[in-house]
Amino acid sequence: MPSLTDRQSLVIETLFAGAPDAAVRRLEQALAEEIEQGGPLAEVHALIAKESAERRVRCAVLGPIMPLCRPSDLGDRRFPGPTATRLWTALRVSQPKLVEDAETTCLVIEDPNRPSEDIYNELCALAAEGLRDGDAAYEPVRACLNQDGDDLVGLFLDYLDLVPLARQAVMRLPEWLGRMSDERAAMARLAYRDATELSDDAGPRLVELLLAHLTEPWKILRILAAMVPRANERYLAESELGRFGDYVIADIERRLATFRAFDPNDGRAAGLAAAQHLHAAAQEVVEFETAMELSRDGPWGLRVTRAKQTLAELAEARLGQIEKAIDQALPLQLVRFGKGVRGAPKLTAGLDPRLVLKAEGLLGFFDGSRSSASSSGFGSTRAKVGEAMGARMEQYIEDLLELMRAEEPEDLDRIHAYLDVAADFMGDLRGEKAAQIVRRRAAAA
Repeated sequence: MPSLTDRQSLVIETLFAGAPDAAVRRLEQALAEEIEQGGPLAEVHALIAKESAERRVRCAVLGPIMPLCRPSDLGDRRFPGPTATRLWTALRVSQPKLVEDAETTCLVIEDPNRPSEDIYNELCALAAEGLRDGDAAYEPVRACLNQDGDDLVGLFLDYLDLVPLARQAVMRLPEWLGRMSDERAAMARLAYRDATELSDDAGPRLVELLLAHLTEPWKILRILAAMVPRANERYLAESELGRFGDYVIADIERRLATFRAFDPNDGRAAGLAAAQHLHAAAQEVVEFETAMELSRDGPWGLRVTRAKQTLAELAEARLGQIEKAIDQALPLQLVRFGKGVRGAPKLTAGLDPRLVLKAEGLLGFFDGSRSSASSSGFGSTRAKVGEAMGARMEQYIEDLLELMRAEEPEDLDRIHAYLDVAADFMGDLRGEKAAQIVRRRAAAA
C-alpha cells in the first residue's frame, strides 16, 4: 500500500493536535497493533505516538498551570483554552535546546545532575520572561489572553511565577486529600506561607491553582482549613480566602436548582443525572461540616444549613411521586380475592410510553440516590418507599407470571411487555440481580 503523502501527514497531524487527550490515548492504543503491519496505518500510529509524546512533555513542563486553561463550573479564575498550547509552541520557538532537554528527561532518562523539575521550572520562568519582555514568539499567547478584551497577561504571569511552589504542592495533593496528619498540615501551611512571601495575593492564587487540579473541587476546603489553622468561619469568609467557600456554596445551590428543575418525563438518564447533582451537593455539605466549625447564623453556616434542609425536602418530594407514577405506568384493577378484594394487573390496554418514561425518570433518581440518601436526611423516606414499592412490584410480577402459566393466556405479547417494564422497575428498586431473576422467570414461564 502507498505511504502517506506529506500533505496527508500534515492534515492528520493537525487533526491530532486539536483532539482531546483521551481521544489521542485511545487512538494510540487502538493502532498499536499496526506497527508491525507497516503501511499507512502504521504511519498514522507513528504520528499519533509523536503527538502523545509531545503532550506528555508539555504536561510535565506546564502541568501546574494547565488546569487553569480548562472550563470550570465553580466560577473560579480560568484562562482561554488554547493558552497553554500556545505557550508551549512559543517555548519551542524561543528555547529549542532547553525544550529538547525537557523531552529527553521526560521521555528517555533523567539527568541525575540536573533534575527534571529544575528544567521544567526554568522553562516556565523563561516563558514568563518572554511574555514580560514582548518577545515576538509569545505574541499568539498575548493575543489569546486578551481575546475577551480584558488584559489577562499580567494575571497569567502572576500564576506562572508560582509554578515552582505549585509544582511541589500539586505533588502533595494526594496526601493532603487523605488523612490530614499534623505533619501534612504543617507542609500545607508552609506552602501557603512561602507563597505569601512572594506577594500578598500569591497565597490565594496558590489555592486557586490547587483547586483547578481537583476532580472534586469542594475538597479544597480541607486544604484551606489546614493552611489556615484555627481560623473561624467568619474570619475566613471575610478574608481574601473567602471566595473559595463562596465557590462551593454557590455550586451547592446551583446543583439544587438543577435538581429542582429535573423533569422525570425525560426518562431514567435524567433521573440518574439528577441524583448525581444531589449526591455532589450532599458531599459538598459534608465537606463544609467536617472541614471547619460552622455556626448556624454564620456567613457560610446559615447557607449550608438551609441548603441541607432544601436538599432533603426536594428529595423527599420526588420520592413521594414514585408510587403514583408506578400506578399510572402499571395500572391495577380491583379483583375479588377470597372474601375481599385486591389489586391485580390491568391489561386491557397496551403500555403508555409516556407514563413508563416518567416512572423510569423517578426510579432512576431512586436508584441513583442509593449512596447519598442516608447521609443527606432522606434515607428513612427512601427506605420506606423502596420497601412499599418493592412489595407492590413483587405481587404484580407474580400475578403476571400466573397469567402466563394459564393454559391459553390471552395477550401473551402484552404480558411480556408489562413484565419487561416490571423487571426494569424492580432493578431500580432492588438492584440489577432482582431484575435478572424476573427476566429468567419470565423466560421460563
